[in-house]
Amino acid sequence: MKCKNCSSQLSTENNYCEHCGAKVINYRLSLKQLWGEFKLNFLSFDHTFFNTFWSLLTQPQHVINSYIGGTRKKYLNVVSFFVIALTLVGFQLFIQRKFYPESLQVGTMFGTDFFGTNLDWIYENYSLIQLVNLPLYAFIAKLSFFNYKKFNYTEHLVVMTYLTAENTILTSIFLLIAVNFGGNMYELSNYFNLFFFLYTCYAYKKLYPLRWIELFTATVLFITIITILMVFLTMVGVGYAFMTN
Repeated sequence: MKCKNCSSQLSTENNYCEHCGAKVINYRLSLKQLWGEFKLNFLSFDHTFFNTFWSLLTQPQHVINSYIGGTRKKYLNVVSFFVIALTLVGFQLFIQRKFYPESLQVGTMFGTDFFGTNLDWIYENYSLIQLVNLPLYAFIAKLSFFNYKKFNYTEHLVVMTYLTAENTILTSIFLLIAVNFGGNMYELSNYFNLFFFLYTCYAYKKLYPLRWIELFTATVLFITIITILMVFLTMVGVGYAFMTN
């Protein structure tokens, strides 16, 4: 037979193509086979999702340095991990909008429904918003650690993508639990934002590593940059709101 991926000739003893390395599949697809592939790629504790998730939570430098250094088998690659995070948050938002709409009420926190008409667009385009934010996070991280040449911009992008995905997964899981007890997403998000900030500081201290004074300096610089940016974006948003009534 021939390889279905590269058309190279195969012998009956081959389990993998000697030319392209693809697995030889000569059976019809079944639910059992599909479940087996799912377990292999996402439920394996050896070198995929759960191992990556736990390692990022406890020793994030191992996952990030391994990927940047060229290791691709021990942990789930950064793109796949981020896609899983976006899939989970999409499921979380669907559940909340369908069964717990009260958990998405801005008025319970801010005392107004002024932003209510715009939030559906945010929910429906959350993945796009995250994709736009990642290069921005990486840029701010690069500026905050301009004295340290260990990572270039692209490597900072990998760092922030892994950290953002980890935070997104944790946030989605806890929110799905919290809404069952009457939790409001916007009130809880303040705590998760604080966790993400502290987790990012922890990860970067492990990655460089930094002395506490160096971490404090970089953190102050990060807060300053993000504050200036948020003020600017808020002014743009308010200006747009007034121009469009």
